[in-house]
Amino acid sequence: MVNNISPKYDNYRKWIREAREHDIQWKDIEYANRGDEEGLNKFLEIQSEINWCDQINSIEWKEIVNQEKKAEEQTKEVEVMEGSSMILDENQDNAVKVPTDKKSAWVLYKDHLLDQGFKEKVTEEIERSSIKILKRLSSNTVNSGPIKGLVIGNVQSGKTSNMAALMAMAADWGWNVFIVLSGTIENLRQQTQTRLLNDLNFSGNLSWRGIEHPAKKTFLNQRTQHLHFEENSTERYFTVCLKNAGRLRKLIEWLQDDANKQKQMKILVIDDEADQAGINTADITNNERKTINNLIVNLVSGKNKEGKEIKSNYQAMNYIGYTATPYANILNEHGEESLYPKNFISALGVSKEYFGPQQIFGVDGGEYDGMNIIRTIDEQNLERIKDIHDGTVADIPDSLKDAISWFLCGAASMRLWNYKKPISMLVHSSQKQDHHQYIADSIQMWLKPNNIQDICKRCEEVWNYETNEFTFENFREKYGDYDRADEEINRYPNFSEIEPEIRVLLNKITNIPLDSEYELEYHNGIHMCIDNCSKNGVNDEGMYVRLAYPDSKSMPSPAPAFIVIGGATLSRGLTIEGLISTYFLRSVGQADTLMQMGRWFGYRKGYELLPRLWITSKTKEQFEFLSKLDQDLREEIKSMEARGIRPEKYGPKVNNTPKCSLIRITAKNKMQSSRPSDMDYTGASMQTYLFYDDKERLTNNINIVTSFINNLGKPEIRENRNKYAENNLLWRNIEFSEIYKMLEKYEFPERLTAFNDVKSMCEWICKVTEEEKLTNWNVILSGNKNDKYGCWELKHGKVNIASRSQKDKSPGLVNIGVLSDPKDIISDIILDDKDQEFIKRVNNCNTKEVRILRSEDMSGLNMTPQLIIYRVYGRSKASEKSKSRYDLNLDEDIVGLCINIPGGRRGTNYVEKVSIPIKNDIFDDEGDLEGTNED
Repeated sequence: MVNNISPKYDNYRKWIREAREHDIQWKDIEYANRGDEEGLNKFLEIQSEINWCDQINSIEWKEIVNQEKKAEEQTKEVEVMEGSSMILDENQDNAVKVPTDKKSAWVLYKDHLLDQGFKEKVTEEIERSSIKILKRLSSNTVNSGPIKGLVIGNVQSGKTSNMAALMAMAADWGWNVFIVLSGTIENLRQQTQTRLLNDLNFSGNLSWRGIEHPAKKTFLNQRTQHLHFEENSTERYFTVCLKNAGRLRKLIEWLQDDANKQKQMKILVIDDEADQAGINTADITNNERKTINNLIVNLVSGKNKEGKEIKSNYQAMNYIGYTATPYANILNEHGEESLYPKNFISALGVSKEYFGPQQIFGVDGGEYDGMNIIRTIDEQNLERIKDIHDGTVADIPDSLKDAISWFLCGAASMRLWNYKKPISMLVHSSQKQDHHQYIADSIQMWLKPNNIQDICKRCEEVWNYETNEFTFENFREKYGDYDRADEEINRYPNFSEIEPEIRVLLNKITNIPLDSEYELEYHNGIHMCIDNCSKNGVNDEGMYVRLAYPDSKSMPSPAPAFIVIGGATLSRGLTIEGLISTYFLRSVGQADTLMQMGRWFGYRKGYELLPRLWITSKTKEQFEFLSKLDQDLREEIKSMEARGIRPEKYGPKVNNTPKCSLIRITAKNKMQSSRPSDMDYTGASMQTYLFYDDKERLTNNINIVTSFINNLGKPEIRENRNKYAENNLLWRNIEFSEIYKMLEKYEFPERLTAFNDVKSMCEWICKVTEEEKLTNWNVILSGNKNDKYGCWELKHGKVNIASRSQKDKSPGLVNIGVLSDPKDIISDIILDDKDQEFIKRVNNCNTKEVRILRSEDMSGLNMTPQLIIYRVYGRSKASEKSKSRYDLNLDEDIVGLCINIPGGRRGTNYVEKVSIPIKNDIFDDEGDLEGTNED
C-alpha cells in the first residue's frame, strides 16, 4: 500500500494532476501516456534521472494513479452534494487554473468578498464554480465558433458575485472585453455598472475601464482604435448594456469599428437574466427572429448589426446566460443560429445561509417542510384592495395592517440590534401605476399621527402572535442545516423594548426628502417609495419618490426604513434590502415570471426570524409547485451530468420528468421546441406523501399492498452486516409486471402529481427494461425499530409499524410531507466490515445524496430500480415541540410507496416519448386582480 501523503510521491502526483488538467484520460495516465508497461517503466526511469524523483516501480505508480483518480471523483461528489453540477460538451476543457498571485484580479476580488463579510467557505464555493465555468470557455474561437453556455443561479442569491468572480478570473487569463447584457431598465443597468466597477477595480496587475455607452461615435478615449487589446496589455474593458435594440446596434458597431483591434478581442458576454428580453418569441418554424434576440445572436456569431457576415473575426467569443429561471432558455430553440447553451449547462450551488423556495415553501416529499412565515390573504381582504385600486382612498384591509405592523416591529427590533443597513417592506398588489398611488395614499392615511396609539396596540398584538407562531426553535427545526451558530441568530426582544422605536418610526412618514443641494437625505421615520416608470424623479413637494437606498459609505444611523410600493421594476433584478415584510397579491400565469418576483428569497443574516410573507392561497400553491419544479430541474441536471449526456441532447428533455408538466412553465412562445409528450423517468424518485382521509380507501390500499407482498414469497435471509436493513424485509429480482399490477389498483390522490399517470410511467419502465437498460426490481418493506405502534403481520414475515405526523390540515387529505427514510434507500446494499468508509459517508447524507451513493457502480445496483413500502400508524402523534406538525387522527393506517429509478450508467440515455394528460389547474391567465398592463 502506497503512503499517499509521503513527499516521496509529490512530483509524480504533480505530473498526474497536470496531465488531467490537459485532458489526458485516466486509461492513458495509467501508463504515463506511453502506451504500455514498457513505456511506463522507461518513463519512471527518466523521472528519477532528470527530475530528481525517488525511484518507484510500476505497481507504486498505478496505486498513486488510483488514489488520485479516487480523490478527483470524491471532489466531484462533494460538488454534487453541495448542489453544484454541470453538463458539458464532450472533450471540452482547457488548462486554466485558479490564479494565486496576490495582485491578480481574482485574489483581489476574493479578498474584497471576505472584507464584505463573506465566509471563507462561501468564497471557496464561488472559486470552485468560477474555475469550473472558465475551464469550459475558449480564448480562441476563430475556427471552433463561439462558446455558448448557461449558468443557473437562484433568485436573490448573489448571482452578481459569481459573475464578477468569473470576470476577474477570465481577466487574469487574458480575456480583455467583458459585456454584461442587463435587462431593460436603465436604473438597474446603472446599478450593475457601478457595482462591477467597485468590485473589480483594485490596484493590481490589471486596470479595469468601464465603457458607459459604447458606440461608433463615442468619446475619443473610448473608441476601439484608441484602446489596448494586444496580448501583453494590462487593460481590461467592460460595459453593461441594456437589451435595447439601439444600444445593441451601437455596441456591435463599437466592437467592429477597427478590424485589426477586433482580431485582438477576447470577449466574454454575460447575459444577466438571460430568460428576459433576449428569448426568441417569433415563429421559429418560419426561421423568424425577434429584434433583440436577433441582435444578440449577431453579436455572438460575429456578424454586423444587420446580420451580415464580415471579414474580421474576434479572437474569442464566449456567451454565457445567467438566470435563476432557465426554462425559456432551454425550451425555446436550439441550433447554430440560436443562443442555446450547446457547450455547457451549469447549476450553481447554494450556501446553507440562503433562504430559497425550498426552505421557505418546502418541498413535499423533500428535505424541507417550509417555514411558518406565510400568512394567507382572504377574499374579503382582496375585495378591499380592489376597492382601493378603483380609486377610493380607503381604510386598508386587516391583512395589510398586520403586514405593516409587523414591519414596524421588525424594523424597531433591527434598530435595537444595531443593524447597519436599510430595512424594507414590499407592497406588490398590482402592475398598474395608478393602483400604486392609491395604495400608497391609503397606507399613509392609516399611518396618520393621530392614529399612533391604535397602531402601537395593533403592533403589540401582531408581535405577540407572530413571535409565538414562529419561534427560534421552529426555525432550527425547519432549516436544520442553516450555517450559522445559535449565538449568531438574534432572538425576539420583548415588545416593551421595541415600542419606543416604533413611535420614532411613526413620527415621520414621507417620500425621500432632498436637501438644499438636491441631494437625497434620510430621516428616522418611514420613507414611502412608489417605484414604477411613471415616477422618474421629484414630486411637487420637492421629495424623491422612487426607491433609492443611501450609499453604503454614508449610511445613516439608525438604519433607514422603507415601505416600497410598485410593480415590474421591483419584480426582477432590483434587490430589496433588509426585506422583512412582503404583501404580495399578484397572480401570474408563468412559472419563471412568478419565481423572479420572489424578492423575499435571499440572505437574511442578522434577522433570520423576522421575514414574513402575506400572499393569497392561490399564490402560495403556485410557489409550492415552483419549489418542487426548481428542485427537480437541478436534480435533472445532476442526473444528466452523471450520465455524461451532452447539452445538445439535453434540450428536449428539460423538465420532462413525471414531476413537472411543461404547461405554463414559461410563455408558450418561449418554449417552442418543447414537446409535452417527451418524458424521462431516469433518476426519478417518487413517494406518496398525500393520502385520502377516507377509511375505505386507506383499507383498500392496505389490502392491495398486503396481497402484493404475500405473493412475493419468502424475503431474503440477511447475512450481511448492513445495519440499515436490520428492521426491514427485502425481496430481490422482482419482475416489474408484478409491481405494475399493484400500482394499477392503488388509489393515488389526484393532487399527487408524480403519480398522475401511472400507466404511462409503467409503460416507460417496461420498455426500457425490455431494452436491458433496467433490471428487475428490489422490494423493501421498511420496519420501525420497535413495536410501539404494533406489527404488520404478513404471510412470510412481519415488520414494526412506523409513525409519521401531518404537515398541514386539508379537507379530505393528509399531507405528511416526507414518507421515506434515507437509510432505507441503501438497505439493499450488501455491506461488511470493509465498507466502514461507505457507512461513514451515508451517516452524513440526506435523501438526495444517499440516492447518489446507491447509484455508484460499487453497489452493483446502478441499473436496479427500487420499491420501498411503509405502513404508518393512523393515530400517530406529532412531537410536542413542533408547532407546525399535527397528529394524524386517521381511522385506518396508511400504506405508502416510494419508487427510486436509478440514473443508469454513464452515457446511457433512457429517454422515450410518452403521451401524458396535461393539466391547466396550476396556473391560469388571471394576471392581476383586475388584469395586467405594463408599468
